[in-house]
Amino acid sequence: MNATSYLASSLVAPSPGKRRNRFAERFARTLEEHPAGFLARMRSQGGERALAKNQLLALPDTSAMLVCLEGELWLTREGDSEDYILGPGRSFAVRSGDRVVVQALQPSRLRLSA
Repeated sequence: MNATSYLASSLVAPSPGKRRNRFAERFARTLEEHPAGFLARMRSQGGERALAKNQLLALPDTSAMLVCLEGELWLTREGDSEDYILGPGRSFAVRSGDRVVVQALQPSRLRLSA
């Protein structure tokens, strides 16, 4: 890879460490904004939520099953060296204590259930 393509790719796709730091910051801000009402809002929407392309969603500290209904979701969990890509019908078990952030790679719909 030459220097120009490396520079271009590093500007477009930041390193995993930088992405995780951004997500951690977003996670903290999101939960500060609405820590108690998140699950109540999800329940009132039938447990489903639509995300626009590149929209982030920080999940609260709870045990739940996240299911991708449409689109494509990128999931990262604090302390986990792997990232997860969920397509339609794919699911991910979120454990209590997990700090999880989800990003829609394209317009998506997800369901979060206890």
